[in-house]
Amino acid sequence: MPLGAQALAAFDLPVAPARVDELTPPLAGVIMRRIHAPAGRFLLMWSEAALAVAFEATLFELLAEARFPSPRPRRATDGSMIARLAPGAAACYPWPPGEALAPGAASPPQLMEIGRLLARLHQLGEVHPAKVSDPWTCATPVPPEFAALPSGAVHGGMVPERALFVGNRCSAVLPTGAACSAPLLLDVAQTAVGWMVGAPRPVAVARAIVSGYQALRRFLPEETAAIRPVLAYAAARAGVAGLGDLSAVL
Repeated sequence: MPLGAQALAAFDLPVAPARVDELTPPLAGVIMRRIHAPAGRFLLMWSEAALAVAFEATLFELLAEARFPSPRPRRATDGSMIARLAPGAAACYPWPPGEALAPGAASPPQLMEIGRLLARLHQLGEVHPAKVSDPWTCATPVPPEFAALPSGAVHGGMVPERALFVGNRCSAVLPTGAACSAPLLLDVAQTAVGWMVGAPRPVAVARAIVSGYQALRRFLPEETAAIRPVLAYAAARAGVAGLGDLSAVL
């Protein structure tokens, strides 16, 4: 049975669904699909790194328990939150209501809400019992000076395609397939870069996200000092340039 069919069967979904939308994954080695089935729409993802899939699923279970606007992992037929495949593992999430905004189209209140939600996710993630390394470090090692920054469970980038809106309200935050243990500031930077691309005033976008974030979790002095190099590093990861004067974010 092909890998995709194995994953669908593991979550009691039709192996030949009515429609499958291929989604852009954040990393090599990750496959993401939106499945249209009689039971509804679902986000199905597979990764070579089974531990990372389990880490993200347990993080989203924790978020759902805390009434954070995120989907709860769908249980596999054996009752687990992930399905072990050969190779790797798969996870499945109900696709929540809402629509993604076009990059650069978000209003300041919407951007501030993204920042607040990311801060709340970081606060909730403090009790996550596990740690898993940042999958990006295989290709782009984190600079040694970032190791001293506060770390914890991170989302992996609450970028436009991972945040759904109903009007001005963010109705749901989707998993990225790249959740891990990493500097919290890097998660803020990856989120900001994702919304800055295509925006007419990218620095204003970053400021709104950072402002919303700090409404719930204030940066420590070492994070404030590191915001510019971390933003530049996140932009390099995303392969973008020309985002404006990053020193003007704070």
